[in-house]
Amino acid sequence: MFVASSAYGDVNSEETIHGVFERVAREFPDRIAVISANGRVTYSELLAESRRISSVLIGRGVVPGDVVPVVARRSRDLPAVLLGILMAGAAYGILDVRWPATRIASFVRDMRAPVVLADTTGASVLDEAGIDRVDLAGLRRDAHDAWTRAEPLPDVDPSATATVFWTSGSTGAPKAVLSPHRATTRLFTPPGFMDWGDTPVMINAAAVAWDAFTLELWGMLLVGGTVLVHEDDLLLPPAIRSYIADSGATHLFLTPSLYDVIAGGDIGCLAGLRALLLGGDKPSPSNCRALLAAYPDIELYNGYGPVESCVFATVHRIVGADTVAATGVPAGRPVPGTELHVLRDGVPAPPGETGEVAIGGTGLAAGYLDAPDLTAAAFRDVTVDGRVRRVYLTGDQGRLDAAGVLHVAGRTDAQIKVAGHRIEPAEIEAAALALGSRRSVVIAPPGRDGGRRIVLFAEKPETVGTETEMCGRLRAILPSYMVPAAVHFVSDMPLLENTKIDKRRLSARFGYPA
Repeated sequence: MFVASSAYGDVNSEETIHGVFERVAREFPDRIAVISANGRVTYSELLAESRRISSVLIGRGVVPGDVVPVVARRSRDLPAVLLGILMAGAAYGILDVRWPATRIASFVRDMRAPVVLADTTGASVLDEAGIDRVDLAGLRRDAHDAWTRAEPLPDVDPSATATVFWTSGSTGAPKAVLSPHRATTRLFTPPGFMDWGDTPVMINAAAVAWDAFTLELWGMLLVGGTVLVHEDDLLLPPAIRSYIADSGATHLFLTPSLYDVIAGGDIGCLAGLRALLLGGDKPSPSNCRALLAAYPDIELYNGYGPVESCVFATVHRIVGADTVAATGVPAGRPVPGTELHVLRDGVPAPPGETGEVAIGGTGLAAGYLDAPDLTAAAFRDVTVDGRVRRVYLTGDQGRLDAAGVLHVAGRTDAQIKVAGHRIEPAEIEAAALALGSRRSVVIAPPGRDGGRRIVLFAEKPETVGTETEMCGRLRAILPSYMVPAAVHFVSDMPLLENTKIDKRRLSARFGYPA
């Protein structure tokens, strides 16, 4: 049977995130680890503060196996807090302060942690939700005042959960993905999926709850690079240009949709980068071609992978030939510690034939928090070459070419992608039902920019006056990237013979492309 395996050789991912960081910090104590508008932190300073924070957290009852919620924005101080949590033997779950308070409160309660951490903005959100918390400023103060000696830290297995990522759920409720230490360290310990070069500096602009934040944070701190924190919500071309010119930024991650905007408006802001990484959706060949033509020295990469495999499962360095190929830009070869299978009827398909993409290896999540049935459905044992392997069934359709390069095309289910986020329409439909709509359905037609937008058709709830009001009510339940761009009240839902709502007829009725 044909199995695509990593092109990078053996990888030692059996280390913890904080263990690798400590080794790097002792090797480069005076190197700058984090830069923000509020100052700089060296590796030795970051290590010392992280150790102090871990001591305080242990004193507050944090033990191995806990998941500590952190409601905060990107900042210079956040990396020390996350390292402190990991050193205490716990995992962290960062929650975006821009999410509705009810959503954050629900996630916090699910984690059942002995302590909840929050920055100033996060504290306001938690106050609104009626949840006690420890302010990050106070935590750091306690760590500075109380810690006097290096207390022994708990031993942590690399298979233990390090990070909890929240992802949209097909059942109508979000899922908490339990990502282990080794899922991250497999990416950023030698040989790695790319050569970062000497003293890389990466702009940290991804949403904190997204696994791209892992790429930007640990991708630097585990290789001796510098995290350049962007504290505003949006990353715009003037800021990129300034980070490159004034702070020496060398690496940047963008979703293809954001890159398309930049490529079409101000591609010159990328001049001076060493590498640009794209991920979260399929890149536009023409815009990739534009960058390669304008700046041939910039390395351009396409990464593919669901959050259940942490950041990337495959990576491909894009070259000119990829931008004119009929099949588009490939998803690439497996990264270290990763196996890739294309399954049809539960067995590997021959090269060139299409099936469901399945991912195996050390990058896999342990499953979903408190959801054994969902975990069992998504993570399966398959037999390949006589060996039983645990894989995650992605729901993506793809094929492996003769060289073992993955090409992704389409889905086996209703999941959609908007601005790099994987979204289950069922979660949006469930939110509409919770507001009193008896029936609802989501479509995702292409917008003018070529990206997808969310449209909700719903029977009008008795408690909602207008479609605009419905959007506002949904905004109080869902994160902004899941709020429909348009809502249409429908009194007579067209049905198929199986009594399911006929999305095609609804789309045509309101003038949306099928």
